[in-house]
Amino acid sequence: MPNAKVTTKKAATPKRKPAPEPALEPEPEVAPAIKHQGWYTTLLAVGLVILGVSAAFAASRTMPGWEQRIFYDINNVHAPSWVGSQVAKQLSNAVWGLVGLVFLALFVPRARVRYRAWQYAAAVGLGFVAEFVFEHIINRARPELLIPHVVLRAQQGGPGFPSGHETALAALVFTMWFFVAWPWRILLVALLVAEAWARIFLGVHAPLDVVGGLGVGMAAVGGIHLLPAKIRKIFRLS
Repeated sequence: MPNAKVTTKKAATPKRKPAPEPALEPEPEVAPAIKHQGWYTTLLAVGLVILGVSAAFAASRTMPGWEQRIFYDINNVHAPSWVGSQVAKQLSNAVWGLVGLVFLALFVPRARVRYRAWQYAAAVGLGFVAEFVFEHIINRARPELLIPHVVLRAQQGGPGFPSGHETALAALVFTMWFFVAWPWRILLVALLVAEAWARIFLGVHAPLDVVGGLGVGMAAVGGIHLLPAKIRKIFRLS
C-alpha cells in the first residue's frame, strides 16, 4: 500500500496580549496666579517702610517736638463737647463694630464665599498679631504720660504705639480696595484720615501711633495676598 500522507497540524500561535500603556504621570498642579500682585507687593513694601520709620522715632519712647506740634494742633482745638462724644468717639467705636461684623460673617457660609469674609478676617487677624508684637517691643506710653496739656476726651490704657484702631481699619480698607469703585475708594481713604484725627483728638494716641497703625494694616493686607498658593487657597485669597 502506498504510504499514507501524515498531516500534522501546526500548533496555534498564542495571541499576544497588547502591552499595557504606560501610566501617565499626573501633571503638576499649577499654583493659581496672584491677582494684582504688583499692587500687593507695593502695599507690603510701603507699609513696612511706614511702620519702620515711625517705629524708629517711637522707639525713643518720647514725643519729638514736631510730633508734639501736630498733636497739639489737633488735640487742643476748642470744640463743642458733642464733637468728641458724637463724632470722634463714634468713629472709634465704629471700627470695632466693623471688626465684629467680619468675624460674625465667618459663621455664615454665603458671607464667607460671596462677601469674602475670610479675607477680611485674615487681614485683621494678622494685623492684630503684628500690632501686639510691636506694641510690646516699642512700649511707648500714651500722650498723657509723655507731654503736658493733653486734653483727654477718652480713657484707654496700655502702650500707645501702634494704634490698634488704625491697624484694624487699614486692614479692612485695603482688603476692600478692589471690591469697590473709585468714588468709594476716596471715601475709604477719608475714613482712614478721620479715624486718625479721632484718636488724636480724643487724646489717646499720638500722630506716630496712628501712622504706625496704618503701616501695620497695609503690610498685613499685602503680606497675606503674597503667601504661598496653598495658604492663599485656604483663606480664599486667590
